Amino acid sequence: MKYYVKDSTLIIEGDFEAVSTGLNGGRSRVKYLFNKQVPRTFNPPDPGKFVEEAALELGIHEPHFGLLTAVNMEYLQVIEDDYLTVFVTAGVSNASEFRAQKVGTINIILISKEKLSETALFGAIITATEAKGLALLEKGYTFLGTNTDAVIVAYEADSEKGAEGGSKMDSCRKGRQEIAYAGSSTDFGKKITKAVIKGVKTGLELRGE
Repeated sequence: MKYYVKDSTLIIEGDFEAVSTGLNGGRSRVKYLFNKQVPRTFNPPDPGKFVEEAALELGIHEPHFGLLTAVNMEYLQVIEDDYLTVFVTAGVSNASEFRAQKVGTINIILISKEKLSETALFGAIITATEAKGLALLEKGYTFLGTNTDAVIVAYEADSEKGAEGGSKMDSCRKGRQEIAYAGSSTDFGKKITKAVIKGVKTGLELRGE
């Protein structure tokens, strides 16, 4: 896996088994994950089509999942904990004096170097969402998220080699027991919770929110 920011977009390259709650989401084997910054006034007639066009503009022609955010990429948080990498862009308000209601988007991308069972792959969405809500409550907000929040959970597909075969050395190097569950009391869940809370809080604080 490698990641970088290009044209105000976080791009993550690799070979992933992934699930996404974002536009055009679902469950798929993908080569790219991205989180694209858009204007605060963003309101296209067809957001799903916009995501596909954005991918092409970025030179992404292979299977992918994409997210959209109004948060500037300078506030992107990247948290690494052993085999887990978490990317967070967090915003809960805009600067318009004409809107009394706080709005924004919190996007979370979780990537595991270890293989995840189907249960853990989907369960991680719940744990990440719980952690996001906890972070907001601890910061004094009275809501648990926004209506445009999205989560992507993925694991690097080559981690399957250690779990399903390969040399003994490869298995030792990769650690290669499939992660079965992602509940908040599991080791994996605790890593998710810690990283998401840190990412959400730090991201909001940097924006003065």
